[in-house]
This record gives sequence, structure tokens and C-alpha cells, in this order.
Amino acid sequence: MDYEDTIRASSQEPWVVIGLMSGTSLDGLDVAICKFVAVPDSTEWCGQISRFECFKYPPELASRLRESMELTSEKLFQLDRDWAHFSAKCVNTFNTKADLLSSHGHTVFHNPKDGYTVQIGSGADLAALTSLPVVCDLRRLDVAYGGQGAPLVPKADSILFSQYSACLNLGGFANISHTNSPHNTRAWDIGVCNNLLNLLASELGLAYDNHGEIASSGKVIPAFLTDLMSLSYHQLPPPKSLGLEWVNAEVLPVLNTYKHVPLEDRMCTSVEYIALTIINSCESSGEILVSGGGVFNTFLMSRLDALSRSHSFEFVTPDVSMIHGKEAYAFAFLGLLRFLNKPNTLQSVTGASISSSSGAVWLPNR
Repeated sequence: MDYEDTIRASSQEPWVVIGLMSGTSLDGLDVAICKFVAVPDSTEWCGQISRFECFKYPPELASRLRESMELTSEKLFQLDRDWAHFSAKCVNTFNTKADLLSSHGHTVFHNPKDGYTVQIGSGADLAALTSLPVVCDLRRLDVAYGGQGAPLVPKADSILFSQYSACLNLGGFANISHTNSPHNTRAWDIGVCNNLLNLLASELGLAYDNHGEIASSGKVIPAFLTDLMSLSYHQLPPPKSLGLEWVNAEVLPVLNTYKHVPLEDRMCTSVEYIALTIINSCESSGEILVSGGGVFNTFLMSRLDALSRSHSFEFVTPDVSMIHGKEAYAFAFLGLLRFLNKPNTLQSVTGASISSSSGAVWLPNR
């Protein structure tokens, strides 16, 4: 995309970008007001989160998002519109003058093996309702080039968090990016995380296991743990990525096999499974930045700390706004790179034939 009159030159920093992130765990819509400044005479950038808020979804919208994979095509397009309307309303509450809105959207389908990935959230509606230029649909071009379309955050990690040996996100899925690899940045989805724990907590009518208290009261079931660790995905080399399709097809059958086991033991075993898959993916020494909602699961973090003692890396956590808002912050930056027609995907991470500047751009009439 050549620069248009509506797009200023990147030398005119700072840029104020609003990042939107909606994860598969349906905790809510993350909105981060971010500022980015290009470092003169280099390819580096500095950034910060100025404001952050997570907006809970209204129950009716949350229910439709949860069932989105089963909706008819017409109802899915209605949800695409309604998610954008809700998101625009949240953005407008900040009453912030911004240069750009970058939206990850909400993932419904992710099947790069068959050449498609779908993140809903109408960019046209977002642009019309916020009067901001919008970047959205950030994954699809990478998939078109034969990539996984995920993870994308490592591009932001390699620029904005280069002081860490790796960045670990504990969201609906756990994923990691090794930013200081001796060759190229390498990253992948590790496995299921909060999606699994929240699913088990729902058996008690709970949205989640607060601080991992239920899991901490149980014990590990060795056969259950072995079956989870034996899932074929964990033996695949990167590049690789996950969607809820994998949870439904591979994880749920294992859970159903052990439905007779007390819930606290299933939760304890699941935490141990998540922790082990993470430790097995931490191939770097040095400091590993940890963010995402799983940071507040005290039991999970205690297991990670215990299992890491025999290794040469250390887990560190940022301030609370970055714990919650790092993905929205990262997608704000990826959207800015797209707006400036700079690469925002990494071929070494996604397995695409080329690195690309991925995302659709919507410019409002002003």
C-alpha cells in the first residue's frame, strides 16, 4: 500500500494506536490505548500502554460468541456486525484522540491446514462508528501465503520486548516466542491453557478457578496426565498453531475418558499438564516475560516456578496493565506496521512463503 494523503509519514511520531483483543477464553474485550515512537535512524520502536480496560461482554453477546462455530452464515455475519458495534462503543468511552484503531477481532475458525482463518469484527463498522482508520483481519494474508496465520505477536515481541529471551502468554491457549534465538525469532502455540481450566470450572457453575484454589486441593492422576501429554500436537515441530477445533477434536475426548475422576483431581492434573508443556517449550536461558490471565492463577504459576528450578531460565511478570493488555498492545503495534506498509508477520514463525504486511485497512470518510 502506497502512502495516501490520509496517512502521515512514519517520521511524524508519536503514534497513538488503540488495540483491541478478544480471546477464545471470552474474558472480555481488551482495549489498550498505546503510544509508539520510532527510534531515529534505526528499525527499533519504543512503546507503552497509556490506558487499559477490559470490557465484559453482555451475557447475550458472550453466549453468541461462545456458540459462534455453530451459527448459520447469516447469524455469523450479524455477530460480525454486533461485535464491532459493541467494540466501537467501548472505544468511544475513552474519548481519546488517536491515529489508528487496530483490531484483532474474535476468532471463530482457525484451520490454516485447509487455508482459512476467520476473525469476526467488521472493520467497516468500526471505522464508521469511531471515525478512525482501522486495521483488522491481520491473519488471513499470512495464511494465503501458506503460513499458520499465528502466532503474530512475536513480531511485536522481537521489537518491543527484545530485552527478554522469550515472551510467554497464558491466555485461552499458551504460546511462546523466543525473541533472542541465535537465528530467527521462533514461536508457536504450546497448547491449551485457560480454555481447559475454565471448561472444568464451569462444571461448578464458575467462570474460572480463582487463583487455582480448586486445582490446588486435588492430586495428579498419572494416567490422565500421560494421555494429555501424548496428544500428537505436542510432538509436532513448529511452525504450528491451535484453534478451538483442536480442543474439541483432541482434548475433549481425553477429558470424557476421565469424567468419573473427582473434579479437583482433573483440575490439578490439567494444571500439571499445562505447566509441563510450557516448561518443555522454554528452550532459552535468561528472563522469560509472562503475561495473560493465567498469571493470576497462583497454583499454575507456583508449578511453573517449581518446575523451572532445574533450568537456566526465570519467569518474570510485568506491571498489571501489561499482564492484562500485552496482546492488545502487540496488535496495536502490528496494526501500525500494516498502516505503514511494513512487514508485521515473520516467515520464520508462521511458515509462510514470505513475511508480509498483513491486514485489511478501512479509512473512514471525514
